[in-house]
Amino acid sequence: MATKTVVVCLAVLVWASGSARAETVTASSTTIVSGQRDPRDGTVHTVVPFLELVSLRASDINSALFDDTQIVVSGWGEAVAGDPRDGKSALGDVDVAYVQGSTWNRRVTLRAGRQFVFPGTAGNVQLDGLAPTLRVGAGFGLSGFVGVPVTPRFGYSRGEFTSGARAFWSRSYESEVGVSILEILGAGRHVFRRDAGVDARYRILDSLALSGLVRWSLAETRMAEADAAANWQPCRYLDVTGDYRRTAPDLFLPRYSIFAVFAQETRDEFGGYLSVRPWLRRLDVQGDFHQVHDANGWGWNTGGKASLRLGSGGGTRLGVESRRLKIPGGGYLMGRAFAWQTITTKIRVVADFDVYNLDQRLNGQNRSFFGSGSLVYDVAPAWRAVLTGMDNVTPYTTHQIEGLLKIVYDGGHVVREVTQ
Repeated sequence: MATKTVVVCLAVLVWASGSARAETVTASSTTIVSGQRDPRDGTVHTVVPFLELVSLRASDINSALFDDTQIVVSGWGEAVAGDPRDGKSALGDVDVAYVQGSTWNRRVTLRAGRQFVFPGTAGNVQLDGLAPTLRVGAGFGLSGFVGVPVTPRFGYSRGEFTSGARAFWSRSYESEVGVSILEILGAGRHVFRRDAGVDARYRILDSLALSGLVRWSLAETRMAEADAAANWQPCRYLDVTGDYRRTAPDLFLPRYSIFAVFAQETRDEFGGYLSVRPWLRRLDVQGDFHQVHDANGWGWNTGGKASLRLGSGGGTRLGVESRRLKIPGGGYLMGRAFAWQTITTKIRVVADFDVYNLDQRLNGQNRSFFGSGSLVYDVAPAWRAVLTGMDNVTPYTTHQIEGLLKIVYDGGHVVREVTQ
């Protein structure tokens, strides 16, 4: 079903852009080659995956049917040499493949194909289908979606059919309020999820913005999610955010799944973030603290990070980071140090080292180490090569060394075609 949808969408894209007068095409490609040892069944196996990430965007297409038409395709493919764990030497998937266009003085927008839907109760749902938006004027509008949820290559089923709708009022990009509903049906037309919600983001002052979301499960008649945040930025040097979040993890699983029985019913987190730049463009200091509460009791999660730029143009960067998680039944203390040094305008080196100390032993160990070093070379204006070596010791692996080569292309091309 998913493959047929993508093929049909691509055919529609080609037809819709057949009378294009001008196009802007932007493409990016990342090639990753890594080598690693994979110990299993008492034997060390060698695995060498070749991973290719590709994305393509064609915009500024003036078609006969729509204005502002654009085509977006993104996917990945992997070929594995050596002895892969599951015996599969070739994998791949399409993350996004859709066409989008506007008409009626941009009051109507239609997106068709594989896509993500973000606003309201949709909550980043991925589907193969249609997502229209209608703006009726004075900031008011309606949007909706219908299609088949996408099951990720390495994920669990997200359902067999989904639909939803949202009514909104928008004053600007930073100020919008909406009410929405979502339904996902699983096997046998059983209800996977059925939610209603209210979402808002509003900038009260230039320095103060509020945002929030409340999601109510109609199937279980209780709150599935509540999220509220206030961001205050009185000057360029200070950024303060206070937030609260409640989730019901069991309501994000299929109601017919056995895992829903064992999932927590509620989890609360509240606290804030602080970012200070006392030496603008040179020193950044960040910190956060959150109290955590669930069925097992109270805990907390706090961390801090500082980075310093030295030299002309910030060619040298040094940083440290730490985090402490303490919850009933476990937790950890993390420490990290990293550095970035520009050698020439085209060559940089990066080093990163972190250590975790676990509260509870795992496989007889309570500590893990990870270190990496990278050489970054800008081969050409749109091409970059990164060579990385990694070494780590964890409770799962006594010692593991890996090598990684990444080649990145990120460029654009403008094509102008005049038609009669």
